[in-house]
Amino acid sequence: MGRNALLVALGVDSFGTGVFLPVTVLYLTFVIGLDLPTAGLVGAAATAVGLLVPPLAGHLVDRWGPRTVLVTAQLVQAAGAGMYLVATSVPEAFLAAALLAMGQRGFYCSVFVLIADLSAETSKDRPFALAGVTMSVCFGLGAGVAGLLTGAEGDWPYRLVAAGNAVSFLVCAAILLRFVRPAPHTPSERGDGAFRQLLGDRPYLGLILVNFAFALAVDLFVLGVPVYLRLVLGAPAWMIGAVIVTSTVFRLCFQVATVDRLRNVPRTTALAGAGLLWITWALATAAALWVPAPWNLAYLLVITLVHCVANLVHAPTSTALAEASAPPGARGRYVASFQYSFGVSNVVAPAVISLTAVHPVLPWLVLAAVLTAATAALPVLGRTLPAVAVHR
Repeated sequence: MGRNALLVALGVDSFGTGVFLPVTVLYLTFVIGLDLPTAGLVGAAATAVGLLVPPLAGHLVDRWGPRTVLVTAQLVQAAGAGMYLVATSVPEAFLAAALLAMGQRGFYCSVFVLIADLSAETSKDRPFALAGVTMSVCFGLGAGVAGLLTGAEGDWPYRLVAAGNAVSFLVCAAILLRFVRPAPHTPSERGDGAFRQLLGDRPYLGLILVNFAFALAVDLFVLGVPVYLRLVLGAPAWMIGAVIVTSTVFRLCFQVATVDRLRNVPRTTALAGAGLLWITWALATAAALWVPAPWNLAYLLVITLVHCVANLVHAPTSTALAEASAPPGARGRYVASFQYSFGVSNVVAPAVISLTAVHPVLPWLVLAAVLTAATAALPVLGRTLPAVAVHR
């Protein structure tokens, strides 16, 4: 019980995250007073700490149930956002950022198992798509509010968005506790060897590696395209907003319809299609360097739509494939380990973007090569992952 309430809770969480996450580095510099290199180091170190969470979070999901872990993750994130309000030094800033990173990893390790538990459908692609649309749109709305607030003078707008983020996590936790009622959870047995089983499950490990490549395509769109537009193509700042708005609106309009259209297509085949689209997008992005300036906006919007279609296919399909491929008693640990594909991508993406200093098109050629290897591996995964997971 509580599927709609869960969507409301996820919307509240994502709105609060959208308000604060885009201005985190600005908060570290303008409010706490760190220089930009130190702020970047704090963020990178906190992200690395977050990567330690999935094994514990996955274990707790299997022991306690996903809702308990998700509520705990919200409280940890609320503590991190609140810590930002009182931080005045590098150690305090690191603690705030680390709590947010740890809570965020706990969130993603538990939320998809909870969505699956609340879904009556055998195939979880559609519920994952609805959750993804909700989070994406609410994040975008929050980012828009942040842009309006932080345009004011002084540091009060930054403190306001940090406080709002903390409140959003607490409200989300309250909704989960009051209105979301999954079926009673059956705890896994202590010492059941699920992690050892996972390390020997080569198809699932292969799925994690393949998804790392696809997660990198998403991260390079979010982090790399703005750098490419401004520093390489010399595009005006408003063009970045146009690209992001196009992506958000496209997902809102077509995410669920795309999943419904693909319901009879094997998941690995659908992901291979997304891979081919992303390879095309990466190469087209590299080629933008030679597009005449008057045609830049139209060209970039067209290739953004190519990226969007790939993301529409990938986002719910990959998560549904990972959840369905996990053994019933170890879903928490398997799905949590699957999150490493996203976590490692978060760490690797800035390094790939830095290759722009060597040559502007190099990051996109590297991405295309990684995507090609991942897409080529999908037919093999289609034959080795559980058939019930591949064929919905």
